[in-house]
Amino acid sequence: MRIPLRSATWALGAGAVVLIAAAAWGVARRAVAEAMYDQGERRLGAATALAVERLRASRGLALDSVAAALALATGYRVSIYDREVALLADSDLGPATPDTLSDRSRLSEVEGALLRVNASSRRTSLLDGQRYLFSAARLYREGEPVVIRLGDPLAPMRDAAARVARLVAAGVLAAGLIALILAHRGTGAVTGSLEQVRRLLARLAAGQPPGPRIKLSGVTELARLASSANRVRSELEEQVARVSRERDELTQLMDEVAEGLMALTSDARILRINPAARGLLGVADVPPFAPVGSVVRDPVLRELLEASVIRPEGRLEVTVGGRELEVRTKMGTGGGSVVLLVDVTEMRRLEAVRSDFVANASHELKTPLTVIRAAAETVIDEGLPPDLRLKFLRSIEDNTVRLQRLVDDLLDLSRYESGAWRPARERLEIERVACAAWQEQEEAAVRCGVGFEVVGTGEVVGDEAAVYQIFRNLFENSLRYVPEEGGRIVVVVGSRGGQVVVSVRDNGAGIPAASLPRIFERFYRVDAARSRREGGTGLGLAIVRHLVSSMGGEVSAESVWGSGTTISFSVPVHRTEALGVTA
Repeated sequence: MRIPLRSATWALGAGAVVLIAAAAWGVARRAVAEAMYDQGERRLGAATALAVERLRASRGLALDSVAAALALATGYRVSIYDREVALLADSDLGPATPDTLSDRSRLSEVEGALLRVNASSRRTSLLDGQRYLFSAARLYREGEPVVIRLGDPLAPMRDAAARVARLVAAGVLAAGLIALILAHRGTGAVTGSLEQVRRLLARLAAGQPPGPRIKLSGVTELARLASSANRVRSELEEQVARVSRERDELTQLMDEVAEGLMALTSDARILRINPAARGLLGVADVPPFAPVGSVVRDPVLRELLEASVIRPEGRLEVTVGGRELEVRTKMGTGGGSVVLLVDVTEMRRLEAVRSDFVANASHELKTPLTVIRAAAETVIDEGLPPDLRLKFLRSIEDNTVRLQRLVDDLLDLSRYESGAWRPARERLEIERVACAAWQEQEEAAVRCGVGFEVVGTGEVVGDEAAVYQIFRNLFENSLRYVPEEGGRIVVVVGSRGGQVVVSVRDNGAGIPAASLPRIFERFYRVDAARSRREGGTGLGLAIVRHLVSSMGGEVSAESVWGSGTTISFSVPVHRTEALGVTA
């Protein structure tokens, strides 16, 4: 019997439509089911984290009551196991009895949680024979590890996926019939639209990029189906873009933070580390998920970081590579920990400097005060001879002057270091200021037979009062150490690289090589007894250093023990444009 060509074409077309609908049903059922399973696992994981916190907070309550309450709050089946994988309570079965104990060897998610804190599985429950999504997490209750497991039955998800697949298949079948009826108008377009839908669903089911958008067909039903598929594709792209953007923003934030940051997994592996942390730890590159023990060599710091994933908080100061690091750790709610590393080297150095300054200042103030008190107590004695009384009164006067100079120097130094003082910018002749400062010392110099000479000239831009104080401090310092017969102080003025360099030379006792690097420190003296005897405060060269630095120059010292000392400082050379004057 011959079949008409039109009927044969119709039969072939109908068979093709049925096959396409069946394929669409299968792909849609698979894709929707996998999507539902993935979404169910995420919701179940979040509910498990919430259940862990509530179980941790429910001390003293019966486990079956806690399981029932958690099941009512989350809508999932809740089971609790001990460290031996024995069932302690179940929201569907009540308190555990020997009849309800399961085969411990098959509870993969429970054993996984005991080993790795969190675990999940899809399998058939041994208690009721249904397939479940299981999510388990480990915590400690009354000092013993327990595992709380939440279960979500797969049957409702499969049924929902089947319903969606039937709707998709019905839509595809309806579209196919319409395509057969209107084959002469759009058979190719219909087939192409269905193929695009199939490919899109297949890519989504395989977790691949969704690809280009589906073109809308002229057939209403196919256009709606393609529009729905495009909407699903757009939502997926938006979610992926949002996750990528948040990841990039987090990475940028961590990279820009000046302090070191590390994120560790629950098994103490490095999930993320920023450049500042790598620099503080002295490592160039860290492989992904490298154990923290393979990166951190310091045993104390390594022990703290490894323990941070099980301890709520930790804090430690440790020296790594010559740096003082303050390390703080905090365990994350979902496992792992966050580590903050702060370089406190400069802070500790400043604290030590401040402590030394207080100790030195107290010592320097105590010495004249002690002498003044002792002399005053002696002067009170009515039977003291007049010559001794005068001697002690002069001692009181000398130490009062010394005390006043010390306080004045301390105030000046504090003003310079705090930034409260700003140098003036004025034109001045360096040799004129040097001679003016020497006149203040000339009487003592003539009495001791010390010669003075200025060699060279130079115009600079600076603060005249500051330059005057620099010369005065340097002259006073030299006069203490030059010989009383044949002593000589020479000021040499030269230039170098846009700076006027001034050197104050003397033929005094000199400075030992070991002391040269420290002579500009506060209260440092090469010969402490001689300096105190002659009224020195130990702050003169420290003040010189700050004044020179404030005017944009540098100061240095050269000396050979027994052959004199040369202290040089530089000041910016005078230029018309330096003072803001235009010709």
